[in-house]
Amino acid sequence: MESIQKYNISTLAEFYQALDCVNEDFQKKGDKREGKGKDIVRLWFRGQGYNSFNLIPSLFREKFYKKLKGSDYTQMNLREDYRYQHIKARAFHNVASNPAYRSEWQEIYQHHLGRTRLMDWSESARTALSFALEAFIDTRNNKELEYRRHHMTPCVWILHPYRLNEKVYEYMADRLMKLVGKNIYDSQIKWDLICDELRDNKEVYFDGMDGDIDIKGIISLCAIEDYRKNLGERLSLAVKSYEFNPFYYLALRIYSDALPFEIYDPQMEILPPIALLHPYHSSRIRAQRGAFTMFPNYVVSGKAEKMCRYRHKDIRNMEEQPYISDCLKVIYIINPNQVAKELMLSGERRSELYPDIQTYADIIETQEYYF
Repeated sequence: MESIQKYNISTLAEFYQALDCVNEDFQKKGDKREGKGKDIVRLWFRGQGYNSFNLIPSLFREKFYKKLKGSDYTQMNLREDYRYQHIKARAFHNVASNPAYRSEWQEIYQHHLGRTRLMDWSESARTALSFALEAFIDTRNNKELEYRRHHMTPCVWILHPYRLNEKVYEYMADRLMKLVGKNIYDSQIKWDLICDELRDNKEVYFDGMDGDIDIKGIISLCAIEDYRKNLGERLSLAVKSYEFNPFYYLALRIYSDALPFEIYDPQMEILPPIALLHPYHSSRIRAQRGAFTMFPNYVVSGKAEKMCRYRHKDIRNMEEQPYISDCLKVIYIINPNQVAKELMLSGERRSELYPDIQTYADIIETQEYYF
């Protein structure tokens, strides 16, 4: 397993210097398809107040789900179903953009602290840094914020989304049939041929053209859901004839439809999360330049479950997955008081993260800062 590179910073200037080092390192380990030779590699960022927090969605934290024998329905599916039904029933009138698909509702629920298989990222490093230091740039004062200011150990995780999705694609082409092929079986579709097609034609179904470096490899399940819906009864034929990109279809079945992926051996390489773009359904998500990783429906069993329970090491965490360790880096903020002060001096405010009336009112009425 390649160790995840770590950087320590104490000032805002050092943060940007670390970003430059991260960009340069990703370039060295990349190739022309993912941006080598360009000045900037497309990266995503996630700010956390505590560096001990693992990269795993809230719906999986300290939970291990079972599935029925002979069925693809799991306990995780049930928890996800209940949340989808209730948020759609109770909050539909509050969403102006009228989300069309389940994955869109999950994104909305995630941004309001609901439990999903999604993890938040941002296309802005500055936004991620503000999240990591939120307790300091929040001008309110209460016991919770005071505790966080004294005990937090902030960090910013950095993800190479193209490289992550490339790993997903290659996993589908090389390993998927052996591990989850039975779950996506359709009597009209020969999935071994689909995987062969992916393996032989990566430049057609994933890499694209050199001029598309800034957009290729990153998908939107909502848009792909439209493709599937519009095909209707022609879907099986479109998949068999490769009219429907097989990578897109497998991504829908595994991530959007949440077919179970069983982890039975702690040493096995598991199917990684996938990097996604969603429509901006609120001014908050737009301001945060939100992006997401969506995790498969992991079902941990056998030796893998025992290791997770008794060694307190969850192999579903992104940072614990050896297969994608070269997609991640992390910046530790050693002096959060100083970095937060410099961030505020440069004009950053909590309203940049939460552009709503209550946040603006809090900023107007509270002029104290806690560095």
